[in-house]
Amino acid sequence: MNDRKMIEAKTILSTFLDGDLKAETFIDYNNNYGARFYRNLIWITDEVYKGHSQQYAEDAAENYVLGVKHLYIRS
Repeated sequence: MNDRKMIEAKTILSTFLDGDLKAETFIDYNNNYGARFYRNLIWITDEVYKGHSQQYAEDAAENYVLGVKHLYIRS
């Protein structure tokens, strides 16, 4: 069973695209930065980087669309 849920973002900060991969960075309602990941325009998962900077989230998003960062999702 898949019970993952999209984090409620207060603001989408940036978007990264390459081929069928897309990532957005956001700030949530607890003022944490995060990244939202898609493949073929289908949402995969969100990651929240508590205690990290906007640049940290942007690096993760960019690395994902460039193929450097891989997501390991349990289903």
